[in-house]
Amino acid sequence: MRALCAAGVQGLVVAATGNGTVNQALQAALDQAQAAGVPVWRCTRCADGQLVAPAGGDAGPAAAMSPWQARVALMLSLLRQRAHGAG
Repeated sequence: MRALCAAGVQGLVVAATGNGTVNQALQAALDQAQAAGVPVWRCTRCADGQLVAPAGGDAGPAAAMSPWQARVALMLSLLRQRAHGAG
């Protein structure tokens, strides 16, 4: 994750387990990426269902998307931000 951020990655899609959980080390790295301004979209790699929102939080924009849908949606979001001068 650090290498991706150092290389200038503009966004990340995480294909997590069924309800959207990841291991603690990956979660810490994702938190660091988000703190550095990298959008992190989490989705499930399961064929059916969607993510569970964390306590007191939001499941995020990709909660009901497949990893492939989330990737395309994130790319479009980044392009839209760039076109409007936000990035």
